[in-house]
Amino acid sequence: MADDAKAFFGAAMVVLIVAVSLVAAGVVEDGGGSASVSAPVLALPAIGQTFSPQTSDAATEGPPAAPADVPILMYHQVLPSLPESDPTGELAVTADAFADQVAYLDCAGFTSITVGQLLDALEGNAELPAKPVVLSFDDGWIDQYDNAFPVLKEHGFTASFGVIPGFADAGGPYVSREQMKEMSDAGMEITSHSASHVTVLAAEDDALRGEIVDSKAAIEAAIGKTVEVFVYPSGEPFRNGTAEDQAKIVQMLRNAGYRGALLANNTYGGHDAAHPFELNRMRVTGEQGLGTFAGSIYGPSPDEAGCR
Repeated sequence: MADDAKAFFGAAMVVLIVAVSLVAAGVVEDGGGSASVSAPVLALPAIGQTFSPQTSDAATEGPPAAPADVPILMYHQVLPSLPESDPTGELAVTADAFADQVAYLDCAGFTSITVGQLLDALEGNAELPAKPVVLSFDDGWIDQYDNAFPVLKEHGFTASFGVIPGFADAGGPYVSREQMKEMSDAGMEITSHSASHVTVLAAEDDALRGEIVDSKAAIEAAIGKTVEVFVYPSGEPFRNGTAEDQAKIVQMLRNAGYRGALLANNTYGGHDAAHPFELNRMRVTGEQGLGTFAGSIYGPSPDEAGCR
């Protein structure tokens, strides 16, 4: 009888442990008798895969920082208000919204890194902070210098500015070579966004080499540092180009001495160490609330974290 009692007791303990495990995992019986899960499980993207996070105003806790999952944010203009020509802010955010976003990143424990530092990590030559993020800017608008640069300095953040030397030399609302150097000396990463923003699919090979090589040389002469990163104008040839187009441009970039390049594909993380010339970016738009911004990078809720 004693052996029977032990066997009964052991079986009962197994049932109890399984029941407790199911409750802890959030699996319960609903009113209809079918199993349901109290919360979804977020599967992290493997290296080379893409992942589109939620973009609701309810921020989502998400993946731990790792080189493959570092978010690269893509900005264009930073203006006092959204322009009438771009009311939804596809290519602009307000200066106030940008200041709130950087303050949130700082408060929530994110650390800004450059694209070069990300490449170092992907190459296995450096470690990254716990919660890295890259802030990238396209086109070299003067409002980036006027409205974004001071906010970044205030919070001790760095960012990557893709500039166009031909636009700078022509005047207009773009940063000058002197301003490029000032930002570089302050710790900002200056990258090439081509010499004149030519869509690479429309350029002949000789002209394309000039866009790639000449822009690099012009920026290096202005800032006194090596330019390692290219930003594809209009995201080409990775939007509409063929695999042959893409391979040709990447080889040109390698030959010119670049280490990597930024896409414009609105994708979270998923960077592939084997493809450093296809780094994913997420567009920040002017219509995003701070909660949506936080959720897009899996940061804590601004309200719950006291970061609003």
